[in-house]
Amino acid sequence: MKLKICMLIARFYPITGGTELQAQRLSETLINSGHEVFVLTARLKGLKKYEVLNGLPIYRTYALGRNFISSFCFCFSSFLFLIKNLKKYDIIHVHLASSHAFSAVFIKELFSKKIVLKFGGARATGDIRTSLSKPWGKLKLKIIKKYFDVFVVPSNEIHKELTVFGFPAQKIVKISNGVNTDYFKQVSETDKLNLRKNLNLPEKGLIAIYTGRIEKGKGIEFLIKQWSTIKNVDLLILGSGSLESELKKSDTEKNIHFLGFKDNIEDYLHASDIFILPSLGEGLSNSLLEAMSCGLAVIANKIPANEEIITNNINGIIIDILDERELTLTIDKLTKNKELLDKLGNPARKTVENYFSITRISNLYITLYKKILSN
Repeated sequence: MKLKICMLIARFYPITGGTELQAQRLSETLINSGHEVFVLTARLKGLKKYEVLNGLPIYRTYALGRNFISSFCFCFSSFLFLIKNLKKYDIIHVHLASSHAFSAVFIKELFSKKIVLKFGGARATGDIRTSLSKPWGKLKLKIIKKYFDVFVVPSNEIHKELTVFGFPAQKIVKISNGVNTDYFKQVSETDKLNLRKNLNLPEKGLIAIYTGRIEKGKGIEFLIKQWSTIKNVDLLILGSGSLESELKKSDTEKNIHFLGFKDNIEDYLHASDIFILPSLGEGLSNSLLEAMSCGLAVIANKIPANEEIITNNINGIIIDILDERELTLTIDKLTKNKELLDKLGNPARKTVENYFSITRISNLYITLYKKILSN
């Protein structure tokens, strides 16, 4: 049975946040499995109305203005596109509980198409909290709750948030985020050294890395503050965000390196030994899964999403990032006993291979889509 799916998402390539990456990875894997998939997204300045990325068709409709006006315009323009192209899809898979979810609701009511919504983060930055912080957010969630066929959540914490708000448990399905394990892989010590040379990174000693947005809620300010007590390990910060210029003042510390946004994150992961995720809230961190897939020893803040993946001291280390002693003590332990790097990194890789490969995740979605269509 060949599936025909529209991935409806407000922002897409070249924007590469966690939601956008997961939509792209899933779409490309589904296409490689013989299914028909296209992305419908907002057209930002300078981008084409249509292009094909790695075999994935991308359609961009207008989203004039900013904030609410932009959201309303995209909702309306995507609705018109979906009407004009009814034969292209049987399922609309909406990413994030934003305004464009209404266009999917209208299409379902008018043309009986199946609609799926994937929720993103948890806590303060998650779909539930951010929606409830806006005047019309509660009404939006009630409409979404009533009309969508299935709600996909990547973690138990988001599942709980939905049930607390009253989403029907029988409509909620947990499907984790996925990683291309052939792309994010373990490399030899020789390859690691060569990468360090090519990337102009320190060739000796341990390298720790953070990849992700430099925003409030990511805990990056706590990581930078505590790193001032760590002198024997270099820290790479890959990413950009509103806190970047302020935190860059810490670049005076010789072992902290702000490198900005990079397209080749995998090269920097392969050149590193330790990955640190200080985030105060996550749905399910792509960055964490990518680092584990590369066989790095991961250190992550004690939040439910991280504890779903990491068994402490088995395939990673869980700490309290707000405790100023724990990170320093953990780094010191890894520095003094480098065998721990492999003892943590190898099981981390196995965890991703067994449970979070994009192939496995894609197959779970295929099963879900077919079930929806059969109802």
